[in-house]
Amino acid sequence: MNKARLEAFTDAVLAIILTIMILEFKTPKSLKFSAIFSQVPYLISYAIGYLFIGAAWYNHHFLFGKAKIITRHVFWANNLWLFGTSFLPVATAWVGEGIFARGPQAFYMLIYAIWTIAFVILAKQIIKANENHSAVVNSIKKLTLYRYLTYWPAVTVQVALQILSLLFFPAGNLILITLQIITSAVFSNKESDKIFDKKE
Repeated sequence: MNKARLEAFTDAVLAIILTIMILEFKTPKSLKFSAIFSQVPYLISYAIGYLFIGAAWYNHHFLFGKAKIITRHVFWANNLWLFGTSFLPVATAWVGEGIFARGPQAFYMLIYAIWTIAFVILAKQIIKANENHSAVVNSIKKLTLYRYLTYWPAVTVQVALQILSLLFFPAGNLILITLQIITSAVFSNKESDKIFDKKE
């Protein structure tokens, strides 16, 4: 399967998702600057969603930059990952309407969980497809986000914290997700900076 076409398709879908998210921002009817304050909850959820998409694309690009072989299983795993990601505009808009409400935050957490599972499945399918290329397998297994998401004690603690947050402070769910995104970005592999190197 042509890797470049799959990457181009994925990039296009992610660009559409980002476009839909900003279109959800409502222009205030009043011309007073203070009118923008009513949109602050959505601006917060949009900023987190934008950061989410940015980190997702970066890690996705790393996976495909390393992959030598793309199979039909990788293709469908990628579609599952995009499916989970495509719900982000809905989750972002709903959280923007009720940032302290349990319902929107629970839905956001569900979408994030689906995305997480899909990302792990995608990474594992790429590893399986490239099992004869040890350098590819080792690089993906060393990816910070992959190591975290496959380290079940850490994931269990995060899920427990998110459930507690939903019960006692729903907005804390976004804080936890944001911290994970920032952490995975700050502590990303140095090798990921070389992904555009022609020698790779």
